Amino acid sequence: MSGQLDVAGTNTLFLPRGFTSVGVVYPTQYDAKLCVGPGVVPGARVAQALQDAQTALTAPPLPGLGYNASFQAMVQDWHANSVRLQVSQGALEYEYENGLSAYTDMVRSAIAQARAAGLIVFIVMQTQTYACTAYENGAIQALPDVHTQHAWAQLLNSTLTSDKGIVLEVFNEPDTSKACNTGLPYPEANWTDWATGCGTEPDQGMVPLAQYVRTLAPNNVLVFDGDRSAGTFAGFVVPSGMPSNSAYTVHPYDYVAGSVSASISLWDSLFGEFEQSGQALIVTEWNEAFGCRSDPNQAITDEFLQSYLPGHSIGMVAYAWDAPYWSSGYLVNSYNYSGNTVNYNVVDPNSSGCAQDGGNELLQEFTAQAAQ
Repeated sequence: MSGQLDVAGTNTLFLPRGFTSVGVVYPTQYDAKLCVGPGVVPGARVAQALQDAQTALTAPPLPGLGYNASFQAMVQDWHANSVRLQVSQGALEYEYENGLSAYTDMVRSAIAQARAAGLIVFIVMQTQTYACTAYENGAIQALPDVHTQHAWAQLLNSTLTSDKGIVLEVFNEPDTSKACNTGLPYPEANWTDWATGCGTEPDQGMVPLAQYVRTLAPNNVLVFDGDRSAGTFAGFVVPSGMPSNSAYTVHPYDYVAGSVSASISLWDSLFGEFEQSGQALIVTEWNEAFGCRSDPNQAITDEFLQSYLPGHSIGMVAYAWDAPYWSSGYLVNSYNYSGNTVNYNVVDPNSSGCAQDGGNELLQEFTAQAAQ
């Protein structure tokens, strides 16, 4: 990220290398209350895996340490310097409205353990399926609103807002076409709607949320996802009213475009040119699943991880560490926790026959960066 950003109390260049974790996204305290309705309830197998991930991420610290085995494995095995914790807007707002704190306390405990391990913590507000957040207009909420503000007000306290090692990704994967019902399958990003909403409640847009969160957290870096589910910043101009000390993030899952040169052109158009304009940009979700079959020799993945991202000073928070997936493309899989030990396998190659090796390559990249 840009040297203009104040991360962990310093204005030096900070390039994340770490993982997204789902260990606190599923509100088990209120699953019977909140995890109901069309599309909201995970299947039994996924729900159990989410609960297991939560148990691991919130386990007591190891003897003599201030953090548990999940964070130890990230730091010791992967040389990570960052972790991204997905949190449930639905659960946080529920506690805000009812004067409760069990879920909030759990999230804060996980954050504290991650910071004790020396990790920069990205907190991202989630409204998606596993977060058990109520639908709006019959679908997953696709732009922030007053409910998002309530959730941030519930979570943030003086401990979090006085710690510059905590970065706030204010709303996960906004999508103006879904929020504003354009009906188009692959529309261009609508940066006016992204900024200020669709013109009617409840969708308020990113700028009002940015200003609100900044009043709660005067010093933390704020991170903003691009439009089309964090897929693009093409044509984006930072709108009036965005707070200082802010950064931007993309989730470049569809990163393969037929050839190395075509893929580079795609990256340039979606986010590289935006970064080159002087904006601070990071990747907070990526895996190889979408490009696997179209990049059989891994040349595009090599270019993406080894050359393009470092060449553009774009850090990587990969997906995922403890996500409950058994299918193709996820970088850390077969994850389980027993006692004080985390066990996991890197999914390379995976069961669908993908010959790529993105997980091991990412490990090599993280190790090399840590040695610099």
